[in-house]
Amino acid sequence: MIKKYLEFIKENKEDFNSIGEWVESLYDDEYIKNIVNRFLGEITPDIKLSNAINLLDPREQADIKKQIEDYQQNGLQEHPEAKVSASTEVEDLLESEITMAGKGIFNSFLKALTALGQKNGQPTLDKSPDEFLLFYHYPKLISDDVKVVFSRFKSLSKYVEMIDYAKNEVDLYFGIKCDGKFEYGISYEESMPIGQFKLSQSVIKWIVQLDLKSAASLKKELVNLSYQDILLLGKIKTDMKDFTPGYHEQRSKPTLVDKVLSFGYYGLSGQWDNGKLDEGELFNIKGNFNNWILSKKWSDKVLISVKAQSFWLNIHIKLK
Repeated sequence: MIKKYLEFIKENKEDFNSIGEWVESLYDDEYIKNIVNRFLGEITPDIKLSNAINLLDPREQADIKKQIEDYQQNGLQEHPEAKVSASTEVEDLLESEITMAGKGIFNSFLKALTALGQKNGQPTLDKSPDEFLLFYHYPKLISDDVKVVFSRFKSLSKYVEMIDYAKNEVDLYFGIKCDGKFEYGISYEESMPIGQFKLSQSVIKWIVQLDLKSAASLKKELVNLSYQDILLLGKIKTDMKDFTPGYHEQRSKPTLVDKVLSFGYYGLSGQWDNGKLDEGELFNIKGNFNNWILSKKWSDKVLISVKAQSFWLNIHIKLK
């Protein structure tokens, strides 16, 4: 049923002490409930809804307010070309909006990892996709176990259908992408995101304050990183995909430790003696890399080190 407008609701937000109280007064409406739940995910019964909303980032509060006001003013809008059957298109649109979760449900995702015994995860280098700056991978989890644990959480239960019933094992993952977005989900041959949200300084602070064992390693990685650091490191990693010091047999996965990105190239063509590269050739590689760096906007924000040892050429880029 398409609603043209809402009747008898408390529309005057000035009657309330906070946006949280205003939203809580409207929460009985199923559509408004869907709007709010996309931001909050699952909250424990001992936390008042109004308090949870008041703790959100101001931009998220503004987004909730705008969506509710649009709904109050316009109701659920019928598609311009819609006939009776066209309601399916509207339902599909709403379903897609609900499907991609946010940071609230990530909290439940971490609790699920803890329940599955994945408390001490570390950044995964060999499985990290190129578009991720930091990546955590939890492979070969028993599918039935994941289904059972997900089903315990109202916010995760809707994603049980993403788990392939024909396969006995499933992988879970989460990480920070080079563009500053956070993503978590399920993976087989390809990743299937459950949720994604944009990082900010306040979101990083929220993650660092999470009291969950499965978040311990992530918190250690983020505690000394600002949002601008993440964007800069992501840009450097992305740009470095285009750099090559010359023909080489193997390239290692980039690593990130204490604001230092490291890149390795094995079997570089040149004169090697007992694993050491000729000094003249190393000097030329350093010069070429310096010139390449100068073409990048981030060149004045980093310190670089280029070393050759054991047939590996290692490049380290550190934020100033």
